[in-house]
Amino acid sequence: MAESTADVIDFGFIRIRGLIRDLVLYSIAKLGKAHGYAIRGFLSEALKIYVPSSGVLYPTLHELEEQGFVKSFVEGRRKVYTLTEKGSEYISSRISEIEKTVARIRRAVEIAEYIGLKELLDILKELWELDIEPPKNVIDAIRDRVREINNILRATLKSIQSLNTR
Repeated sequence: MAESTADVIDFGFIRIRGLIRDLVLYSIAKLGKAHGYAIRGFLSEALKIYVPSSGVLYPTLHELEEQGFVKSFVEGRRKVYTLTEKGSEYISSRISEIEKTVARIRRAVEIAEYIGLKELLDILKELWELDIEPPKNVIDAIRDRVREINNILRATLKSIQSLNTR
């Protein structure tokens, strides 16, 4: 399969080739048939974080149709997509891996929300949109707290890894 820009997405801690393609096919498989807006809604609900923009979703659907994984038809004013036999076979062979990835992303989002990371990112986004740069002492304080958190997580990881190697 030819690789497109939609074939690689980086969530910082999750880098998976073909994630968008797989999620779009998974959505169609679960919905039976779907138009783009329904796919976006399904993914929003399933992941609780990432919804591909129209600029990613529709080219991905077009590529999937060219590659024979989906077919489309017009229903009312909407273009609706269904899986082809090839698409169904592909999803069947990867369903457990895709569902595991969806569950991991959801859990990561739950943790990020619980610890306030989403709120932090929202505030940083708001500052960025207002073209406000936080003072250096604020940035330094955030960096110090992040380092503390990283040390806690590294110690936890080492502890778990040492238990697993016994």
